[in-house]
Amino acid sequence: MIKLLEHTRRPDISFSRKRGTIRITAKVARILTLRPGDSINIAVSNGEYLLHAVHRVNNIGRHEAQCYPTKRGSNNYCAYSVRLCRALLDSVGVKAEQAAYMVGESFVRGDTTYLPIITALPL
Repeated sequence: MIKLLEHTRRPDISFSRKRGTIRITAKVARILTLRPGDSINIAVSNGEYLLHAVHRVNNIGRHEAQCYPTKRGSNNYCAYSVRLCRALLDSVGVKAEQAAYMVGESFVRGDTTYLPIITALPL
């Protein structure tokens, strides 16, 4: 028997090594309360990769991994950071040009909301 769809669940976040494109679903953007111009970053704690937002008070200057809606009225966001994509994919051990992941349950530490990236099962 051959399955036509290997995975039926769509990923929450995807990373592209070559162009540095990071695609973020509306679910993740809503949890992190992303607004246009905010940046994302990944923290590592006990071998776990935690996605979090860096909210900008005044959007003066250009920041790495700034998020913007993919199109007008969309809740899906896109960010660009070759450095962040390569660092994550290299540390996880992914040799492919791109990888997509699911996220776990969010938690708050201090005043920052973190989302664990489930790197064990790339889609």
